[in-house]
Amino acid sequence: MKSLKVSLGATALACAALLAPAAHAQTLQVLTAGSSAQFGPFAVAAYQLAKAGGAAAYHYTAKTSNCATGSTTCYTSLKDNRSGGAPNEPGNLWVVWSTNGIWAYLSVDSTVGVRGFQSYPRASLALAALSSLPLSSTSNYLFWNDGSKDTALTTAVYNALNGKALTAANTDIRPEDALFATNRALSLGYNDTTNPIKSYYSATVTNPILFALSAGATDPISKQTIPSNHAFVTIPVGAAPVIFLVNNSTLSAATNLKVTGTNNASALFSGSGNCAGNLLDGISSSVALDPILREPLSGTMNTIEFTSFVLSPSASGYTEGGSQETGVTSNPLDQTCGSGVRTRAIGTGEEVNAVKKATSPNTVSNGVGYSFFSYESTGGVASGTAADKYITLDSVDPIAKSYTTGALPYCDGSAGYLNCPVAGGTSFPNLRSGAYRSWSLYRIVTDTAANGSTTDQATAQTLASEAQQLVNSQIPDFVPFSPVCALTRTGTSDPGLDVYREHFTPYGVTLPIAGPNDGPQQAAVKCTINGSTLPYLTLGGQGATNTESGGDVGGVIVGPFSSSKQPTVPGPTGGRD
Repeated sequence: MKSLKVSLGATALACAALLAPAAHAQTLQVLTAGSSAQFGPFAVAAYQLAKAGGAAAYHYTAKTSNCATGSTTCYTSLKDNRSGGAPNEPGNLWVVWSTNGIWAYLSVDSTVGVRGFQSYPRASLALAALSSLPLSSTSNYLFWNDGSKDTALTTAVYNALNGKALTAANTDIRPEDALFATNRALSLGYNDTTNPIKSYYSATVTNPILFALSAGATDPISKQTIPSNHAFVTIPVGAAPVIFLVNNSTLSAATNLKVTGTNNASALFSGSGNCAGNLLDGISSSVALDPILREPLSGTMNTIEFTSFVLSPSASGYTEGGSQETGVTSNPLDQTCGSGVRTRAIGTGEEVNAVKKATSPNTVSNGVGYSFFSYESTGGVASGTAADKYITLDSVDPIAKSYTTGALPYCDGSAGYLNCPVAGGTSFPNLRSGAYRSWSLYRIVTDTAANGSTTDQATAQTLASEAQQLVNSQIPDFVPFSPVCALTRTGTSDPGLDVYREHFTPYGVTLPIAGPNDGPQQAAVKCTINGSTLPYLTLGGQGATNTESGGDVGGVIVGPFSSSKQPTVPGPTGGRD
């Protein structure tokens, strides 16, 4: 049985001891790319690890708009190092460093992050010249719990990151689902040369391009054999809901988006319902709605697609008749839909701003969109800074136990940074119970320790564990996968995730590990403060005798369980809802 450190002090000391031999070398701990939804919680976690043992910690952030030829705002991007690979993919970046090491995260699509990590040669972080990197006079983000401002990258930190290959990828969907999403985007006619996926709201594009999953396989672009030490492992982090958002100034009466029946989610986002207002409960049919889609490489898009829109998979793995991509003929997407219009945003920020009519020059009037919930993107640090309004899905609230006004929760912001504590086990009650269907499990993909001398899995696991330890006390964006012990004797422990999704083999994807397999039940957590033992209530991750394998986006929800009724490992017959 493995023990889990339960106090921030204990965690910090343990990490400091682990990193001490290389402290002054500022060893690169984690360089990851992927999900924008996980950008904030991992910044919080990295900053705490950097301050371990009382070390002075620093942070830097940069926002990149696009990497088109001639762009002067392409500061940070992901570089595909395969001959004939994708163009550079722009992304927002945070970097945290101290004598304990360096952590960095580039925010791109989940699938783009997975592709970059799985490609051979592996993708790397591309930075503009050190002298041209912008430095905000405040902080681009409010992740830092001491309210500190950004610091310019030092030459040593810059050199430790620029041109270096990823050590991990953060994703909202498993690598098998990311490969399926890529294959699907290519089958819909998108590509990385003549038809990249374009945003309606900016010059941003994203590029579908193939990659392989298995060590020993041939990379489809470089044609090189992927070496055995590139076998991957997924580290579960926690589960978060995808929520539907509406413009509160024009759709303030909206309350619900139905999954089933004549007026349903797929009718709105596929355009088959002519974007009539009565597709939302509380809105008249005479009101024209403007659904805002995400790109098909997005983990958010795939999660909502296969949990709310496409509920009956065909032999090809999905039913296009209910898909958001039904009838899409323009790129960038800008199609009339009855009296409304369907458009596409790329990235969480664009999606949320499009709903709020905060984009320029393009805007829509009655925006309806969706996003993984997070305090830093859909919530806020004060009243009025959140996205406009959320609504229920099939009358189930994604955030609270029951629906009231649709106002999104926000932090007090009293110290100028995110400070959003909740009691352990109380966040997202309808996700925890299995009542809310549109959610996915956040994961880190990295090299398995079985590869030999690599430390990538150990450092990624340390970062994931810290994010789970801090999620309820600072930035409760997700339900932790792991049970989390209370930090004080009077505090409340979090039992961890109590549901999982059955795994399956996505259409057209060869699993790198025999399966599908929902994964093991992890060893119980021993709390050091009060001596209690917390069992894992779900399945997933890595075990001594079996390994999680297969896709699970939209998989059948299993659970919830309790400490007296533990989950059992089912046969390999899982599938989508």
